[in-house]
Amino acid sequence: MKDEAHTTWTVSTTAYLRNLDRDDLRGECVAVHYQSPPRKTERGTSIGLTMPVLIVSLYSAEPRAVADRVAAILNKHWDDDHDA
Repeated sequence: MKDEAHTTWTVSTTAYLRNLDRDDLRGECVAVHYQSPPRKTERGTSIGLTMPVLIVSLYSAEPRAVADRVAAILNKHWDDDHDA
């Protein structure tokens, strides 16, 4: 089995309790999600939990583009050494 590269920060739709006006109820809700890389255990590979960390407001002109950009920036710098 080949190990595939893990992407820590991803973008997808999510659901959450919003203001619940008509536009909000019908609008796509886009979020930046975090998932730690799977770790090998004695019994195999662990399963991680993917969770929304940043929900992009519908007030943004292009929520998907904003979320994609934020996720790209986080992925690029996530492993930077901040103690140096």
